[in-house]
Amino acid sequence: MTAREELAKIEKVFFKGAGLQKACSLEGEERRDYRLAQVERLLSDMRAGGPLAVYLSDRFWTSDEGRMPMPWENTAPIPEPGYLTNPLLSLEEQQTLTDKEMGRLRLILEIAGLCHDLSLYFTFDLKEAFGIKNDFWVSNKQLVEWLTSTKYEHIAMYTAYILKKHAISVYAYGHYQPAQDELAEIFSEEYGALLREPGFNKKVPPRAYAQALISTMLRIERHWQRGLKRKLDPELIMLHDEIYGLIPRQFDKGVLQAAQELYDYMDEQLCGRLSMIERRYHVNSFEELPEEGRHAANEAMSQFAERVRYVRDKYLAKGWIEDNSLAYLYLMDHAQRCGYGFWCEEDDAL
Repeated sequence: MTAREELAKIEKVFFKGAGLQKACSLEGEERRDYRLAQVERLLSDMRAGGPLAVYLSDRFWTSDEGRMPMPWENTAPIPEPGYLTNPLLSLEEQQTLTDKEMGRLRLILEIAGLCHDLSLYFTFDLKEAFGIKNDFWVSNKQLVEWLTSTKYEHIAMYTAYILKKHAISVYAYGHYQPAQDELAEIFSEEYGALLREPGFNKKVPPRAYAQALISTMLRIERHWQRGLKRKLDPELIMLHDEIYGLIPRQFDKGVLQAAQELYDYMDEQLCGRLSMIERRYHVNSFEELPEEGRHAANEAMSQFAERVRYVRDKYLAKGWIEDNSLAYLYLMDHAQRCGYGFWCEEDDAL
């Protein structure tokens, strides 16, 4: 298939009646608005395998991040270097197109690129897409305002999900487990539904979906910032929230006292202790330790568990941090990282 034939096919399937030729002369905000209108239309048109937007993306790129060219028709399933791609991505084939055809192709590629990133949940350039500050975090006021006020509700829904997905990866890297888990399972009380991937969302309206995700992310971010404004160490904020087993709406005095005592114990008695035991036996993991070394490592963790029970009884009411509760598991995981020397280094990720 030639570039001209493929262009005609794409225009017929994806842009019939969309005024593509006329839109090619648009610039600036007018061009952006047209581009967004087309992406919104393609995202909202659901087919058996997902939104029409992903089918347009598949004409050019694989589902990988970075827009890798899709192997073209009749190419081997696992292409070798130099494999055939869409002729519209070939400079040689593009040179066979007229100026008008190239103008339409450029606009199609702009639309398809945003379709690719949105429908496959990849972060993208917010400045280029929306004309706002390029900061993919909920503290970006321009982004939050755009998502909560735009007429392009499906774009807002997909972008909010990408924002959530990105936040989960940041919290996972920083081991902020209560925040990570809370974002992973956002439930809409109004619609009685878990907010899964946008492509599987059939119950919650796009605007309500985006708003629910943004509200949860804002609450977590504001809680974290309140802790920093109180000059709390990031490790202490995480310990406070781990004791709760979730992201609370306020900092509790008793919980902070318990967290501080655990923080002091970890800092003075536990930090690097597990690594030291492994170095003593010249091994690189717990599994390689001899019985004596394993006993020493287990004893270090058992002593921390006893400290958890001690501060629980000293500062907290009955029912807090019960053994094998989520809060208990959060704290033990935190302690194990501390034991291997990962202490006060997680802050940079948050």
